[in-house]
Amino acid sequence: MASRKEIANMPASLSSLQTEYETLKSEATRLAGELADIPRRVAILHNMYLDSIGNHAFSLIAAHGALWAWKYFETGGSLGRLMAYRYFYNSRERAYRLGLLNSFAENFREVNRKVCIDTVANYNFVAKFGSEPNASEILPSRLLDALNQVHAARVAGTALPEETKFNIFSASFHCEQEVTVAPGVKQAVAGFVCPILRRLILRPLVRFRFFPPRRYMFFKNFSETEERITRGMYAFRLAQTAGWERVQESMKAYGVMPDNYFEDPREAYREILKGTFPDETRRLS
Repeated sequence: MASRKEIANMPASLSSLQTEYETLKSEATRLAGELADIPRRVAILHNMYLDSIGNHAFSLIAAHGALWAWKYFETGGSLGRLMAYRYFYNSRERAYRLGLLNSFAENFREVNRKVCIDTVANYNFVAKFGSEPNASEILPSRLLDALNQVHAARVAGTALPEETKFNIFSASFHCEQEVTVAPGVKQAVAGFVCPILRRLILRPLVRFRFFPPRRYMFFKNFSETEERITRGMYAFRLAQTAGWERVQESMKAYGVMPDNYFEDPREAYREILKGTFPDETRRLS
């Protein structure tokens, strides 16, 4: 008969790991809030970056993606203003186009929410069970290896080399785009019957606030997974060039987060855990 110590050291079964993962995902779902709670999700992703001692750059760049999208896809954002200007002469047509845009924004917020949920669940799962032999049955091996590196460095209190950070980002970004984002974007654009709006949505001009002046990411087709991945790698390299402190500092420039968030981001995350975070999203002018 196995001793208590031997039992404690036995590998966790696949079914028990699956249960643990689903529990962590349920908790991440609770933390991620409602569709419109983008500031909450930005705070969660930013704090994951801080928790990793700056080694999990994917979460910080994902936070920038959420901040940019909030300004771009909302009916009061860049596309909304363009639609209002384009159809200023016809209130009925203008309302119809803005309704289509709002529908897309809802779908895009759902994608953003799922990205946050999966990112949090994966990060916390690997922190607890990343060394389990059956963990690779829960997460893709490449992502599992990457997050194990992040947590090993976190525990040791060390910063990983920049090229290692890039490899970790690449593993995380590929998984996010292929597993989480691709189905959501496909669903979001499937019902569009407006050629002009469809073309605008699928060809966004993206500029994160840490980009150098006059530097943008141009998309030919935002619904193409490989193109999004290529642009994501480009954004990472621009972040490296800017410096990670600059990348964090530039989050303020979107004007989306609560005024006092940047005074103590870790306290904001504690408020999310306690259920006291002020989910009052900024209204766009």
